[in-house]
Amino acid sequence: AWILAEVLKRTDNELELQQIDKKENVFKRPLEVRDEETGGLKFEGVELANAPLSDEDRAEGRDNDLITLPHLHEPAILHAVSERFFHGKIYTWTGPVLIAVNPFQRLPLYTDEILESYRSEGLFRSQGMGNSKSDLDPHVFAVADRSYRQMMDKERKSQSILISGESGAGKTESTKFVMSYLTTLGGMGVEQQKEGELSVMERVLQSNPVLEAFGNARTLRNDNSSRFGKFIELGFSRAGHLMGAKVQTYLLEKVRIAFHASGE
Repeated sequence: AWILAEVLKRTDNELELQQIDKKENVFKRPLEVRDEETGGLKFEGVELANAPLSDEDRAEGRDNDLITLPHLHEPAILHAVSERFFHGKIYTWTGPVLIAVNPFQRLPLYTDEILESYRSEGLFRSQGMGNSKSDLDPHVFAVADRSYRQMMDKERKSQSILISGESGAGKTESTKFVMSYLTTLGGMGVEQQKEGELSVMERVLQSNPVLEAFGNARTLRNDNSSRFGKFIELGFSRAGHLMGAKVQTYLLEKVRIAFHASGE
């Protein structure tokens, strides 16, 4: 684990540090590496912290993308993501990759109004209108929209979205949000279905719980954990309309067939 500390004393061979939230914790770290060319010193287990952001900086989205951090390393990433989480922001960009922290509660982040805001911005940007940099916060809808717009670009290339994380990280829920966004965009402009007949979008979304009913299990971290991988292929027409879907599954942890850990 990493802790936030300030330097009390520095010599050429040692650092004396004090933990910021526990002033009684004072400790020392020895010199690890000395750069002969620049004269820089690297002390064991010590990394430089980024300057704290003001409320104005956060309101302007200065912390939306970790690539903008002056110091980018493991403790800086963990601290930045943690700070955003405690300010009510569960999504963070790191370049084109989206980091999501499971809040373990329902948040009003996936309403029709929010979906429409990302759809509208994506449409404007795909037509060369608006700023090249998004004015909206990092969001799983932004990932899905970028994939759809690139698929509908001149070259019409197939797109892939990889959702990964440990047990309980929220992979299944993120997959649902991505599918919901893509099927919503793919269902626009499609002729109305006959009464009582499900649309392609509804059939695709309703297939997901069937797989979960057979492939979920209780683990130490998650009472309803997906113990299988899924490759979901959505097919679109050249006009961008959803035509259908194909799902392939594969078992990730065969060890659980023969052995269950305590509590699972």
